[in-house]
Amino acid sequence: MSTDLEGYVALITGGSSGLGYEMAKQLLSEGAEVIIAARRRGRLAAARDRLEYAGYRAHVLEMDVTDEESVDEAWRWFGKQFDHLDMLVNNAGVGNNAPGMEGIPREHTFLDVPVKAVRAAAETNMVGSFLAAKRFVPFMLKQGRGSLVYVSTSAGTMTRPGQIPYGPSKAGGEAMAWIMAQELQDTGIAVNIICPGGFTDTAMAGEGDKEFFLKRGLEILPPSILNRVISFLASPASEGISGEKIIGKEFNAWLAERGIIF
Repeated sequence: MSTDLEGYVALITGGSSGLGYEMAKQLLSEGAEVIIAARRRGRLAAARDRLEYAGYRAHVLEMDVTDEESVDEAWRWFGKQFDHLDMLVNNAGVGNNAPGMEGIPREHTFLDVPVKAVRAAAETNMVGSFLAAKRFVPFMLKQGRGSLVYVSTSAGTMTRPGQIPYGPSKAGGEAMAWIMAQELQDTGIAVNIICPGGFTDTAMAGEGDKEFFLKRGLEILPPSILNRVISFLASPASEGISGEKIIGKEFNAWLAERGIIF
């Protein structure tokens, strides 16, 4: 189903690569105005250039979601550039590529994990999503509508051995999104959680992760796995849907269970 998103404004954190970049490209292809935010200027510029080469024009915003001052500065910039915000995608995250995880074997326990990696994961995957939502959701409250999306992971990853610090930090971020969904339920703002549904080929993978899956012939999902999901959540077809967790790999089945045609 093709979605016309002319006039639609979306802000995607961690939008310079991986899932965020692909979701940005998807929304741009449907006419939305998209701001991709990330903390590294060089990667933002490279992402903008790739999108321009593909025929799309995105806004880039330097923002470190773990830094309150940086988020505040981004919020002020946004307020000067736009008069509304339709969607905030809290996609910025770190996984087994967190600082301090270099050289840590794929099969590790919490005893091998440095404290700085746990702090980095919690600051990005949980606190960063809180800061972005706290600052940008008020734009939606003012207009009485909007969509807040948290990009998470599977329940198994949250609790499986070897997934500290990534799994628990995503569990915390997801729990926070569930609470936000309840607290915003009468405001016209939908809050939903999305996740790929399996190992995905992005830079968040740790050393040797992709090789591990390739050698065993295990499925590796493309970074575009959430494109249809984000398109759906930006479309009128998702009206009234909030407090859901939608898995990209299982999206067709999810739609069928609810009798939704998209």
